[in-house]
Amino acid sequence: MSEYRYNGKVPQSFIDEALEAYRSYKSDRDPLIQRIRDNEAFYRRSYERLYNGIESEMECDTPFIFAAIENCRADAIDNYPNANVIEREPEGTAVADLLSKVVEAQLEISDFKTVYKENIRNKLKYGTAVYGVFYDEPSGNIDIRSIDILDIYVDMHIPDVEDSRFVFINAAIENSVLIKRYPEFSRLFSGDAEVETLTDTYSLKDRTNVIDCYYKNADGAVHMMKICDDVVIAATEDMPGYEAGLYSHGRYPVVFDVLYPCEHSPFGFGMIDIGKSTQVEINKLDAAITENIMCASKPRYLTKRNGGINEDEFCDIGKSIVHYEGDTDSIRAIDHSSINEYFLSHREFKKDELKEILANRDFQQGSTTGGVTAASAIETLRQAGEKRSRAIVSDSYDSFKQIVFMVIELMRQFFNDERMYRISDAMGKKSFAKFSNAMLYRPDLSDGKVTFRELMFDIDVVIQRENPYSRERINNTILQLWSSGIFSGENKDCAIIALKNMQFDGKERLIADLQSLYESEEVLQ
Repeated sequence: MSEYRYNGKVPQSFIDEALEAYRSYKSDRDPLIQRIRDNEAFYRRSYERLYNGIESEMECDTPFIFAAIENCRADAIDNYPNANVIEREPEGTAVADLLSKVVEAQLEISDFKTVYKENIRNKLKYGTAVYGVFYDEPSGNIDIRSIDILDIYVDMHIPDVEDSRFVFINAAIENSVLIKRYPEFSRLFSGDAEVETLTDTYSLKDRTNVIDCYYKNADGAVHMMKICDDVVIAATEDMPGYEAGLYSHGRYPVVFDVLYPCEHSPFGFGMIDIGKSTQVEINKLDAAITENIMCASKPRYLTKRNGGINEDEFCDIGKSIVHYEGDTDSIRAIDHSSINEYFLSHREFKKDELKEILANRDFQQGSTTGGVTAASAIETLRQAGEKRSRAIVSDSYDSFKQIVFMVIELMRQFFNDERMYRISDAMGKKSFAKFSNAMLYRPDLSDGKVTFRELMFDIDVVIQRENPYSRERINNTILQLWSSGIFSGENKDCAIIALKNMQFDGKERLIADLQSLYESEEVLQ
């Protein structure tokens, strides 16, 4: 609207450049959105007949891709990541140990596990999942959320989103919220927000579209301006305290987790893309085989128009007598050829082909053949067949590292006041720890005066497997150790050392129980 004009520090020429980039990014991603919508329509065919009904007995949409996606998602959830923060210098050892526990608690506060589960499915279906890592100033907390792929606009011709000139995130926000926060622009918030979904586009009368435009200045500082109807309603360059940028880590607050990368693009392609054509072939074979079976199982007849057959009596299988006039040649059965075994075998070949394409073999779903029943053998076969699944999870761990890095840096920037976290100590016992960003700095006297230098950390991902086969393997490992006598009193030091160097869930609790047992034995002696 012409009555509003931005008068802040951001030049109008730069705002015009940002608006032009937004229109360009939006136009460039149209093929991507169309592909995603086509894939979503294909995916929904796997289950939409549950509530829409079956239009024809010959409809065949076997949900192989649906099952493969959910199986791969289950693998990723089984391998839910935890961050192990590692110091880069000796002075940071104690802080790194504490930070590992604090980050875990902070991720739980931010409900990261729910976001992780949602984004894993998005990654498998559409090829790309987008995480947003923000600092929420009103609540003073870190906000980690899943960003709808339809709501983000970046340069479509670069592989790394950090190289994009701008990053735009669109949101439909309630008018009452906007008017309360930006009363001077109240006339802009008139509603009719345009919302894109995976099925169509619709309008919301009580909301207005607001675009968060993130960009990097020449000095590397990341800033953001809010745009509504081509008008800048807020900009971090105008806000006290943000002169050096919105986030001191100097990165866009988004993380892209890509399944199969597309060259020269930040977006990837997913399991539906690679399996759809084979699935369609299987559906066509299923329809043909089903039609053949239906024809064979329900005999059909040819009759003359004037054959004198009482068709009502003939079609009623409860009638013992059927009346007719004329001769018996007036009706005869339609011959039906049985289906060739080749077609059935071809369908099985296509199923196996789809399993290979999607890396969704029987052992990965818990099925076994050839008398394999031992948990250790099943786990070995699962591990051998999960190479691609492990690669997918590993890529997600790389994205997780970026998220944890942002969380730590947001703590460093904003957590000035001391906070209390409930954590588990080294022995698995619950305790409470105080944390503030002061712990992430160390005093430096090298220049003859006291300055504070940032402590830097590396991030390692600790894998947690939660499937029953892994749990049984771990239980068997503990039983074998116990049978070997390593937990006896004379070997207690060796037992503690051995357990500390093992990697399995619950080892801290086992160490604590052993130490408690050894201490009680010493008291009795």
